[in-house]
Amino acid sequence: MRATSLVLASVLASLIAASPAAAASLTHDYLFQNTLADSLGGPALISLGGTVGVGEYTFGAEQGLSLSGALTPAQSADYSIYLNFELDTLTGFRKILDFKNLASDNGMYNLSTALNYFNFSTGPTGAFAPGVFAQVVLTRDNTTGLVVGYVNGVQQISFTDNTSDAVFNAANNIINFFQDDNVTTGRESSSGAVSEIRIYDGALTATEVADLSNTATPEPASLVLTGAGLLLCLSRRRGKFVG
Repeated sequence: MRATSLVLASVLASLIAASPAAAASLTHDYLFQNTLADSLGGPALISLGGTVGVGEYTFGAEQGLSLSGALTPAQSADYSIYLNFELDTLTGFRKILDFKNLASDNGMYNLSTALNYFNFSTGPTGAFAPGVFAQVVLTRDNTTGLVVGYVNGVQQISFTDNTSDAVFNAANNIINFFQDDNVTTGRESSSGAVSEIRIYDGALTATEVADLSNTATPEPASLVLTGAGLLLCLSRRRGKFVG
């Protein structure tokens, strides 16, 4: 009986070890429908000077967004952040994500059209184009310390974060978006627009990121074109073009 119990326990332990880890869950989703509220009921984003409209938040240089109190201590080190945005200026460094409440020059940037995490990893140029929306995902796995960055579903950067540089560990686990740090006096920022921000409570896999890129909300211009196409189709069916 004891031997049977030991065998069953061993089999159960093997099954648990072989089972996949729980998938990361979406915890915050900001859609910018004339509001900075979280559609899932969490803390609202804080405007740093931009304008929220229907489907996007537009900002000038140093007019990004901040978010406080949205991450638990565990989530501040184990997360995925999805951004659908465009920047108007891509020369040099243009900050996208700040992790230390603007007290460190490190963070995620555009670097002359490449995705960059200063000063750990830089991807190939051509990932961004001025005024063109891109879907960027940054993941951090707290078990391994691995940080991975993607643009439009394709991996661009990765590094092992042994120094907790990509942990949001300032007061209230604050996140700053599109706002440059005080170290460089805010000069490494750009005007632009963002149409969605999502936060997950764990690191998405490369497959999940690719799937997310294929199914995420299109940029506002695409929505306008889709609506225009539908109107054209309807008008043609009626035998009349609506100009």
